[in-house]
Amino acid sequence: MTKTNTALGSGVIPFGLAAAMVLSPAGVRVAAAQDVPRVSFGPAVAAFEDGLGSMRGVRELEDGRVLIADGFGAAVIVWTPAAGADTLTNTGQGPEEYRTPDGLFPLPDGGTLLVDLGNARLTRIEADLGFSETWPIAQGAPNTGMTMMIPVGTDREGGIYFQQRLDGMAGTSDSAAVARFDPATGEISEAGRVRLAAQKRTESGDANNRSVSIRPVPFSDQDSWNVAWDGRVAIARADDYRLEWMGPAGSVTRGPEIPYEPVRVGRADQDEWLEGLGGGLRVEMTDDGGGMRMSMSRASSGAGDADPSDFEWPDVKPVIPAAAVEIDAEGRAWVRRHVRAGEVHLYDVFDARGQRIAQVELPEDRRLVAFGAESAYLVRSDEFDFAWLERYSMPALPGAR
Repeated sequence: MTKTNTALGSGVIPFGLAAAMVLSPAGVRVAAAQDVPRVSFGPAVAAFEDGLGSMRGVRELEDGRVLIADGFGAAVIVWTPAAGADTLTNTGQGPEEYRTPDGLFPLPDGGTLLVDLGNARLTRIEADLGFSETWPIAQGAPNTGMTMMIPVGTDREGGIYFQQRLDGMAGTSDSAAVARFDPATGEISEAGRVRLAAQKRTESGDANNRSVSIRPVPFSDQDSWNVAWDGRVAIARADDYRLEWMGPAGSVTRGPEIPYEPVRVGRADQDEWLEGLGGGLRVEMTDDGGGMRMSMSRASSGAGDADPSDFEWPDVKPVIPAAAVEIDAEGRAWVRRHVRAGEVHLYDVFDARGQRIAQVELPEDRRLVAFGAESAYLVRSDEFDFAWLERYSMPALPGAR
């Protein structure tokens, strides 16, 4: 086992807010122009010592240890804050191995779902960190339509939730299904529908030599979603910005519309959007002598040689970016808001009624990657694009779940 030491991180105290904010002794700042408090994190309480080339997944275990998926380093790391870290098992194609670790999600009985892109499968890691069942990421058959099951979240019954395009993997539909895979039965059911970001399709050539290009439309409206441990699906709607909860039995709870002031798109915002392109999935089929084997990988981020003039830009950003929703251990939905390029990340926090109860401001240059039982895990990236993981205590939030 590879040993790594850890050290306590000093964290970063968030910078001051605008003059309209008032700092209370409890650290909760209330803006005169809004009806919810704005809350900030305190300093980090622990930090993983090493920078990682690709931090794709973070999962806090019930005993306080933390699993970290480093896709670039092809390692699943078991981190015990203040005590050190080990590397879990070996890389490869065998039943006790993995090749390219990606997402990490909780499963019942203390288990963890590992997304292994290199082997194109999902693997259950037991509470004792032993490997057990696996399921292929690709569901269906090539002649009947295939679905790539890339998890967004899981529930306490073991259900695996993913986004399923309604017109196939290479489609340009403006909507998708929130789908639930039941590992016990192999069945896939629909838990809701969401709006997708717009795409522009361009065709050239003739019937014998046709070229098709599909690229996203910058800053187009799109819904975002995630699932709570009890099976409720939280959907942040782009139109008439609000939070909806879809219950496991089909109930729908719609919160009120939340007013917002659109953020204008400047050149820095264009550059930031272009830098965020990529990260999609690349699928490869290889004949290894015993049949065809599928493997997957993340495409590199950034738009390469793309220039802002290659795109048509709107005057303002939509209210939320892609993958904007996270669910904390108390079942509250955190929805990331669009801000100006370079500004700190800002989240609206919603309760089970869809009511916004607070706004949370992240420390400078940090992004939210996971929640623990009483903590949040944030990541900062340095000038070499290495990712540095930090643990923070949860800020005090008003109201009930």
